[in-house]
Amino acid sequence: MSYTTPHHIREYIGGACLFINHSYCVRALRRTSKDRRAILKATKEIDLCADLGRFFGATSRLSAQGSDKADILNDGPPFKTEVKYIFPNRTNWNEVRADWQWLLDMNNVGQKFRRSALAWFWPSTEYYRFTECMSVTRHHGHMYSQEDFAPFVPFAEPELPPHGANQRLRFRTPLHQGPHGLKLPGGKRVRVDLVGACEHVLWATVYTRMTPEEYGSLPVANQTDISNQAILL
Repeated sequence: MSYTTPHHIREYIGGACLFINHSYCVRALRRTSKDRRAILKATKEIDLCADLGRFFGATSRLSAQGSDKADILNDGPPFKTEVKYIFPNRTNWNEVRADWQWLLDMNNVGQKFRRSALAWFWPSTEYYRFTECMSVTRHHGHMYSQEDFAPFVPFAEPELPPHGANQRLRFRTPLHQGPHGLKLPGGKRVRVDLVGACEHVLWATVYTRMTPEEYGSLPVANQTDISNQAILL
């Protein structure tokens, strides 16, 4: 079961993530911070996969966790998506980096760029700091380079803790909604779309590969050439 469409996968996945973002915003209305934290804690990654699949209906299939297949497979239009729920003590950097590498290793034969995406969900930045959600490895001693945390560059940045010399990551404020284009060392290009406000109880980031022409069509202010130079603070 399939059909052709002029729309890119990022439009479908972005819409599905917005559907989830909206539903969590509605659930959070008139609830206390304690209740909202409880909602986030009770949410499992498989729940978000199911919600994404529900958006697409009978054309979508979920892979069991631990499978070597993509988390969401859709038959019409055909595409695949890897999903993560980045929540304290749930998902580690190695797991997230594996999905990131899957996207970077992809070639565009058969227009795979238009049919593959990452959807990463995040809890509200009002309740959790970046370091509570994810610990990212540094490769420059006590400093980061942009390449170290490339997927998060549009919405995260290094800072120094009040007492200590080792850089850590924090969410950027204010956050530029995007879309954002990342050009990695070696020339690979990735688009990052933020879905929902980072202060919402649940928000998402959608990652898709870009051709050089697509990257060049973004406003220059939305383009970032990722550097492997240590960031001095």
